[in-house]
Amino acid sequence: MTSTPRAAPASRLRRRARRRLDATRAAADARWGRPREVHRPVYLIAPAGHPNHGDEQLLAGWLRYLRHRLPGTPVVVDCHTPGQAAVLHHGEHPDVLFTDTLWRLAGEHTVAVEAIGFCRSAVGDLGVRPALASGIDLLRSASVVHLIGGGYVNDLWPHHLGVVAAAGEAGRLSGAHVVATGQGFVPCEDPGLLAEALRDHHLVTVRDAASSALLEGTGVPVRHVADDGWLALSCAGGVEAGDHPVFSPDPDTCRDLVVCAQSDLVEPEVLADTLGRVLAAWAVPGERITVVESIPGGDRVVWDMVCDRAESASGAGGDDDEVGRALAALQLPRARFVPFQELWSTGLPARPGQVWLTSRFHPHLFAAARGASGLALRTGSDFYDVKHGSLLAAGSPWWSVRAGESPGAGAAGAQDPGAAGSTGIPAIPDSGGFAPATVASLVSGAERLAEEIYPVGAR
Repeated sequence: MTSTPRAAPASRLRRRARRRLDATRAAADARWGRPREVHRPVYLIAPAGHPNHGDEQLLAGWLRYLRHRLPGTPVVVDCHTPGQAAVLHHGEHPDVLFTDTLWRLAGEHTVAVEAIGFCRSAVGDLGVRPALASGIDLLRSASVVHLIGGGYVNDLWPHHLGVVAAAGEAGRLSGAHVVATGQGFVPCEDPGLLAEALRDHHLVTVRDAASSALLEGTGVPVRHVADDGWLALSCAGGVEAGDHPVFSPDPDTCRDLVVCAQSDLVEPEVLADTLGRVLAAWAVPGERITVVESIPGGDRVVWDMVCDRAESASGAGGDDDEVGRALAALQLPRARFVPFQELWSTGLPARPGQVWLTSRFHPHLFAAARGASGLALRTGSDFYDVKHGSLLAAGSPWWSVRAGESPGAGAAGAQDPGAAGSTGIPAIPDSGGFAPATVASLVSGAERLAEEIYPVGAR
């Protein structure tokens, strides 16, 4: 009896919360002009929520596109970290739901062929993993199952082939259109297994020539198009508008030199040494430098190593480190550090007239698209070198050096990198970014592909 008085107010609170939620949804329905019950959902699969700024921008671009292209159509995002992804992306679309169904299934096996077989069986038979039956049923209700772009399907994460295969199986069972866009499949030692995972996909687009070559003669309907990041720059997605803009207008963050150096999938000490040598040769003082963090925490490790080297060289016993002493003279602590949270909220601090120094791929893409000059720090891995190479092949005039090599010997790019005295390090680039006509062509190509995948009125 004593619980009854407490239960009644709790029930009223739940009903009140439900009415508010229903009113919010009704307002969204009216705003977007949609009869919610008519549309089968679009099911996006993405490596979102880690977070990684490049991957998050790709998902944001597709969500914004679908918001404008198919108002009234709900979207499901299946990703490895749905809670954090929901925090980052809930404002991009009025009717988006986040889950991790396929990533949980694929995570049960580390061997690619086992992941493929298990994930297909789980999607086909709800009794295989009954705890995920509601999520699998949601997948099988979709009109489009779409693996959006990124470099998450390759030998670095072999179990992700289970995600690929499960998407195709869902389409085979339900009649959904299954596509994968902007993929990077390198490194891949078994193209046959990759083709097997993709066997039920209706369209696969890749962002680099090496990924396209892997699937030649396999029967997979593959096209070499470009990275999905170009869709984020489309007018449909809103280049400067929206909750999470691509670019920042803040002059305090858009300084003359921008650095983005990762610590994942590289040898941090090697990358820090190369970065330090370039910064010492270029002699740009700290107050003119911005450091951006694409992955929270991870993308300040190498920068901190460079700063520690400068600090050590400025004290007693630092006379033997000529590079360190040159770094100390730059007053690196005066650089503007932009953490991921600020980067996500305000946009990438890129502008024409800048120089970028980055090991990451999407900062290269977006900054070069904005007109900034740059030097790509290649890590020597197929994974990253192929990605940067795809941008050079598409028209980026950026130069590059390979971390760990003599910078002069490793310099490569669309133009002669020039010289900087006796250091052998390329001079500060001044070639700018992609030509405006190239940017327009790549963006319009991304829009045409999106329109092909999501024809208005077809579903």
